[in-house]
Amino acid sequence: MQVTPSGKRPFPTPPTPNAPDIESATFANRGTVALPDEMVIKILMNLGTTDIAVYRSVNRHWQTLIDTHHLLARSFYRDCHLTQRVNSLTVERYHSHIRGWLRDFSDSGRKTAEQLDNILGDKHFSEVLFFSIPKLLLNSNELTYQHVATIAHLGVVRDASFSPDGKYLVTISTDKTAKLWELEGGQWREKVTIRHLDWVMNASFSLDGKLLMTSSCAEAKIWQLEGDQWQEKATIWYSEPVDDVHFSPDGKHFLIVLDGDYTAKLWELVGGQWRENVTLRHSARVMRASFSPDGKHLVTASRDGVVKIWKLDDGQCEEKFTIAHPKTVSDARLSPDGKHLVTVTSRYSSGNAILWELVDNQAQKRVTIEHSKVVSDVNFSPDGKHLVTGSYDGTVKICGLIDGKWQVKAKIQHFGPAKMLHYSPLVANASFSRDGKLLVTASYDGTAKICGLVGGKWQEIVTIEHSEAVKIASFSPDYQLITVPRDNTARIWVLKKKENDDNPELITSL
Repeated sequence: MQVTPSGKRPFPTPPTPNAPDIESATFANRGTVALPDEMVIKILMNLGTTDIAVYRSVNRHWQTLIDTHHLLARSFYRDCHLTQRVNSLTVERYHSHIRGWLRDFSDSGRKTAEQLDNILGDKHFSEVLFFSIPKLLLNSNELTYQHVATIAHLGVVRDASFSPDGKYLVTISTDKTAKLWELEGGQWREKVTIRHLDWVMNASFSLDGKLLMTSSCAEAKIWQLEGDQWQEKATIWYSEPVDDVHFSPDGKHFLIVLDGDYTAKLWELVGGQWRENVTLRHSARVMRASFSPDGKHLVTASRDGVVKIWKLDDGQCEEKFTIAHPKTVSDARLSPDGKHLVTVTSRYSSGNAILWELVDNQAQKRVTIEHSKVVSDVNFSPDGKHLVTGSYDGTVKICGLIDGKWQVKAKIQHFGPAKMLHYSPLVANASFSRDGKLLVTASYDGTAKICGLVGGKWQEIVTIEHSEAVKIASFSPDYQLITVPRDNTARIWVLKKKENDDNPELITSL
């Protein structure tokens, strides 16, 4: 292979808060915050200090409220307070997207936007916005999704995904391009066109959203966000198509799996240059390779039925243990807390997903999720409390803990509208929202189904119909949805309130 480059200081002890003053109390009662006044005053008063310990204390207050109340607050918490501090981009995102979404949502949404406009310059604007969205939704009746944009390529769109912060979107196509789109003024605008020598097979963002890798049948390209511009940093050449690419959580490593290869290759960023560092070997074709959420372990799965767990330490990998299966393993993924592993096995037409608990370098089988046909996708929820599997048999199964044991909690069936009967109902993918309270499934029956966790139970709440099979569906951090039908487009949808709907059920009481 050839790589071608392109081109604590201690904090003081937090002060003891004094009694809230009149100005703080007045601000707390402006009508945009769905919290008790005393809680709001305490939060806003504490935010007047730069002491990191106080920020953490305030975040604990927020987290308690998030855990017991709002649907969208958890997502906005992560987006606006990634390092226990208010994100300076919050106001910019309000201008570019959220304000328009609020005003179009309902009468109460327009009033909320007007209230926010009046305090746009206030230093606590981000916090008020943070709590305004959930309050708006809690006061709304049944929700739906509305189509707002179509992104087109000259060739078939193979995949599309949002960056972790939701500001960017990447689409890849058989027209030999990957396109990077940016959300500006509430509209998705093309930012960069990345050209390859052949069909683009994969695209992957790093966890911080500042790195993007795209790959085709002959090359992989790495782009980096510098300021507000994306710059090409390296081109990696290889002789086989790439099956899989993943960045490590810290963005200092990435994994590549080549088509038909018996290895997964670990690359490392050293001195600003990417170099191949470690080769992870199997005795048969590697089907999948990925990092643990903390970046300290790797998992690889092979056609010979072997799954290997590797420890990553200072750029070196050590094999910790293996799990042998009697069938081909097509996928293997670690849970967000690293305590569970799911493996996907298949033989002929049937498939299973097996959930393992990892204890003292040993894997203990907890549950086998059976499907009558091959398992096409599997994912943990972000909190690790649920596991979803999708299959060629048209079913989606959601597992979780019931009385201390992992069991199937819900089953979703894809049949599709009558006009799509000439297609198989196979489920192409299934993925959770950032807070784990929503799930979207994409099927060749021409639908994307959105399910919500309502009162501890999963319920279907929205079905989006297409005229073609749906290959991909996934959420952005702020609940936009992208779907990829079997044509040359990707379609973006936003959450809306159903107009003139007499159904009193509150979908947002999740």
